[in-house]
Amino acid sequence: MKSSAEKIIPLHADMESVVRECSVIAVESNAVVVNIHGKSRQAKRAFSCLVDPQAGDLVVCTENAIGMIYVLGIIDRPVSQKMRLSFPADTDIQVNRGSLNIHSTENVSIVANNLNCFSKRVIHKSDEAIISYDAVTARGNDLQASYKTVRLISNLINTMARQVINRFKGYIRSTEDHDMVKAGQITRTAEGLHIMDAEHTIMNSKKCTKIDGEKILMG
Repeated sequence: MKSSAEKIIPLHADMESVVRECSVIAVESNAVVVNIHGKSRQAKRAFSCLVDPQAGDLVVCTENAIGMIYVLGIIDRPVSQKMRLSFPADTDIQVNRGSLNIHSTENVSIVANNLNCFSKRVIHKSDEAIISYDAVTARGNDLQASYKTVRLISNLINTMARQVINRFKGYIRSTEDHDMVKAGQITRTAEGLHIMDAEHTIMNSKKCTKIDGEKILMG
C-alpha cells in the first residue's frame, strides 16, 4: 500500500518563474507589445490592471500554461507621470462604510452622455459659476434665492403663478416697446404721490369712470 505522501502533487515545478519584469514597446488596440529577453511579444492586459500601459513603461508580466502573456501591473513610468484608468465595461464604485472624497489641486471634469445625481442633500459652493443649458426644467416645492444683483436677459419670459408677492425697497421698470398688463382686477395703492406722465393718455370704461379727491385739477 502506497503512503499518502506519494499522492501529493507538487504545486511548483522545477522551471523558470513565469512572473517577470518587462518593458512596453508599443500599445495596440487589443494588445500590448512587450520586450521579454530582447524579443517582442504580444501581451494582453489583465482584467484587474486598470491603468492603461504606455510605451516605455516597466510592467509585471506573467505567462500561463498555453503561452499567453498578461500584463499584471505597471511598476514604473519613467517617461511621464500621466495616468488613465480604463474600465472594460459597466463599473460601480461602492463604499459600504464611510465617505468617498475626490480631491484635486487643479481641475475635475466629468464627461458623459447622461449624468444623474441622486442625493438627499446637495451643496454647491464656489466663487464663480458658469451654467449653460439649451433647456432647463426645474420642479420642486420651495425655492429661496438671495442675491445682491440679478440680471435676466431674454427674448421671452413666461411666468405662471397662482399668487405673486413682490416686496422692493425701490423698483424701476423700463420697457422699450409695448408694456401690456391683463388682469381680472387691478388695485394700486400709493402712500404718497402717484404720477402718470405720458404724451397721450386714453382712459376707456365700458360702464363707469370715477375720479374722487379733495381737489381735482385739470388743464
